[in-house]
Parts: sequence; structure tokens; C-alpha cells
Amino acid sequence: MLKDSPRAYGRLTRTLHWLVAVLVVTQLSSVFVNAVWKDNAFSQAIFPWHTTIGGGVLILMTARTLWALSQRRQRPRHAGRLQRLAIGGHIVMYALLILMPLSGALMTWGMGYGVHVFGKAWFEGADAPWAASFGGLHGTFAWLLTLMIVGHVCMALYHHFRLRDGTLRRMLGPTPD
Repeated sequence: MLKDSPRAYGRLTRTLHWLVAVLVVTQLSSVFVNAVWKDNAFSQAIFPWHTTIGGGVLILMTARTLWALSQRRQRPRHAGRLQRLAIGGHIVMYALLILMPLSGALMTWGMGYGVHVFGKAWFEGADAPWAASFGGLHGTFAWLLTLMIVGHVCMALYHHFRLRDGTLRRMLGPTPD
């Protein structure tokens, strides 16, 4: 099942969700681990790929946003304040997942380094203080995104263990009837 339904998120939604999750957790954990343990092997292995992974997140999140908009009528309806908070939380998280790679790319581009993704120079460097300045938000976006991810995981667990409403199972895949 490619498309979403009230019973389960479709294969494409689940694939995009988990690909972005793995890439973002890899990025954030490598940076946070390096802040605590300088020059560790994990962070050193990930760092050369930081911009490429960020470019991948941007591409995947663009696709994911367009797909989510096309599937919004297929998804289960939930009423009340919790639903409005969930929608707002998802909008903020999607925005941060797009702003993170954009701010990183603008920072490196504006500081004259250029943006190299998948081994190719997508943009040569420029002296653009406004871009480097916007890129200064990259770290703030990382902290905000980290908080949103923790909240997202906590709410998924709350839905699964407390509400027992099948929300987590829908993201894991269809279950047999």
C-alpha cells in the first residue's frame, strides 16, 4: 500500500519518515557526541558527510512535505486539542527539518566555502554576510529540532502505551486484521 489510509501510513510516508529520522539522528548525535568527546571516531566518520547528509534531508523533506499535503485527507481524523497540538508540532518540525539544511548551506555559501553535496559543488562560495548571518541560526535550529524530536518520540510512546490508539503501529506498518 503506497498511499496512506486511516488504518496505516502508506509505504512512501513510512519510508520518508524513517529515512529522515535516521539521517537527522545521525547528524545530531555526531555533533552532540563530538561536543562531549572531541575527535571521536563516530563524529569523525560522519563529519565529512555532514553537508551531503543535510542535502539529502532537504531533498527528502521537500518530497515528504509535498507527499504529506497530498495525503492529508487519507489520514485518520482525531478531534480535540491534542490533534491541534499534533498538527502544530508537525508543522514546526517540518519547518525545522527544512530550515536546518538551508541555514547550513547558506552559512557555508555565505562564508565563501561553497556547498558541496554528493561530491559535487552545487554552489561556489560567495562573500554574503546576510547568508552567513542567517546560517548563524543553524545551531539554534539544531537545539529546537532536538527538543521537537524528543517531544515527538514521547508523544508516540504516550499514544502507544497510554492511549493505545494505534498511532505508533500506523507508522511502523500495517498490521494483519
